[in-house]
Amino acid sequence: MPRKTVVVTGANAGLGYAISRALLEQDYRVVMACRNATKAAAARSSLLESVPGADASVLPLDVSELDSVVTFAKLFEEQFGELDLLINNAGIVGLPLTRNDAGHELQMATNYLGNFALVGRMLPFFNKESPCRIVNVGSLAHRFGKLPVDDMSWTVDDYKPMKGYARSKVALLSFTQELNRRLTGTNIIALAAHPGFAATEITARNVEMQPKNAIQRWIRSKVEPLIPTPAEAARPILHAALAEDVSGGDYYGPGGFLEIAGKPAMAKLNPKTRDVEGARQLWSISQDMTGVRFLGADA
Repeated sequence: MPRKTVVVTGANAGLGYAISRALLEQDYRVVMACRNATKAAAARSSLLESVPGADASVLPLDVSELDSVVTFAKLFEEQFGELDLLINNAGIVGLPLTRNDAGHELQMATNYLGNFALVGRMLPFFNKESPCRIVNVGSLAHRFGKLPVDDMSWTVDDYKPMKGYARSKVALLSFTQELNRRLTGTNIIALAAHPGFAATEITARNVEMQPKNAIQRWIRSKVEPLIPTPAEAARPILHAALAEDVSGGDYYGPGGFLEIAGKPAMAKLNPKTRDVEGARQLWSISQDMTGVRFLGADA
């Protein structure tokens, strides 16, 4: 049997690396979609050393830049052609207000708009003969965000880094629900999962998450040993990607206390992500912002 092909964005470190390794161990052909070519090459070498006989490749992708998404899709078509599983894992968190080349706020561009565009560009390549999945990686923080249809680029509200992150993840999870609705009747389902709170490079680098005083540093020293490793945190995402008992629109996370850690289980969704009319508005706005139209009358 030929290997199934998966694209994992942000595959060179942390959660993406752990996901890639687990899928290689399941005999998937893994396409590592990464922004930093040097880090991606090193990660690929490490994976191939860890999983003998594995099939891992690297293609460049900066999901925050729409031109990069276009180039990635073209390269994938030329080099691989067929896709079974797409895991939108790449993300950033807690940045000061920054904009990409198109003028989009960078967390929204990376965590949502780039994923919207990538799904639209990659849909034609999905295997037509077998069940396929799109898995979007959410976050606990989405519970504190609002559906941003009235201010996608932070030109109205006062920008706060963690508000920006939460808003981008609400958008991603609302998109997941609407995407799955629009895929009804096809062989593709869309679902999502979050890792809880994982010890990754993103959390380590995030200024917003660093202790500010001695008490916070003491608390962190006690909590850090309890924080799941990337391999542990990857389990809900892998469940969404591989388990047989899942359905389109499902949302998984760790099943332990406050969904911080534990075995995969159904997770709590912000009710705003189930707003059908809001999701339709978001889809329309996203098409205009990305220039990518798919799965609709105006596609």
